[in-house]
Amino acid sequence: MKRLSKLFGAALVSASLLAGSPAAQAKDTILVTEAFHSLLYLPVYVARHQGLFEKYDIEVSSIRAAGSGPVALASVLAGEAQFSVHGPEHVGFARERGGQAHAISAVANSAPVWVLARKEVQFSGPADLKGKRVAVGLAPGTSNTLIKRLILDNKMKVGGDVRLIEVQNMLELGPVLAGSADIAVVYQPVVEQGLAQGLKMVHDFTADYPEYAFSTINTSKKLIETNPGLVQRFVNAIRDSLALIHAQPEVAKAVARKEFDSLDPAVVNAAVQRMIDSNVYPSTVMITEKAFENAISMQQFVGNIKGEMRYADLVDPSFARNAMKK
Repeated sequence: MKRLSKLFGAALVSASLLAGSPAAQAKDTILVTEAFHSLLYLPVYVARHQGLFEKYDIEVSSIRAAGSGPVALASVLAGEAQFSVHGPEHVGFARERGGQAHAISAVANSAPVWVLARKEVQFSGPADLKGKRVAVGLAPGTSNTLIKRLILDNKMKVGGDVRLIEVQNMLELGPVLAGSADIAVVYQPVVEQGLAQGLKMVHDFTADYPEYAFSTINTSKKLIETNPGLVQRFVNAIRDSLALIHAQPEVAKAVARKEFDSLDPAVVNAAVQRMIDSNVYPSTVMITEKAFENAISMQQFVGNIKGEMRYADLVDPSFARNAMKK
């Protein structure tokens, strides 16, 4: 009887130790909202498909496309979702309305916009935009803002020197292929679709803005205060995902093909590779001050932001800093 008692006691101690170990930690089940379902957010999809969230005891119940950055962040502020994916400017817009949130990790860096033209169009530099018809997504989208800034920076006028033909995002190739526009300003995967249809690349905005906080992981101030461990583990998973994307591009491409299975696999592969090569998927999770300021400056240029948005107010770099130590 005494021996059974000892065995039972030992079992209780073992169970207690196991319950307190990381392997036995209860998982946090979370919802992630994204502005749109986009190749730009591939690091989040890779983390989910490759079990990187599970490695940190996180179960992602869903990654839900909200339709816009403000709606995605609103779900986080309401406590429905724990993290959102979109531009950091939306954190600033929310703060202006009393919402308390922070950008905590990079996910899409640089300005992932490219300019394509028909083969016969002469183009050796931005000055050759003069007299051209340019198909671009609707204002105030980033592609629209970038081409307008390029025009103005080269001492030309929108409408007078360069005619913009605004269309819905992802439909920019139509006017060029139909001959009613000379140039298209596009995101991925439209870039690779255009190249596959005989267009040529004439300008790369990732080269102009290698540091540009295009999309970030964001969360509420409340979650940071009440469950900083979850926030840290989420950022750690994104860190591991970015490392995996750069170390094993074929794994990233396979995930992208699953997420976007209606697209030509060759187009998806080429789009992912170009974004790796252009550092659209950054090598670290840190949102740098320069990247943040470039993104906010562009929004101020187009008039979306009237006042100041400061890095110290909108970005919490502590979780990225901790992730980069390991």
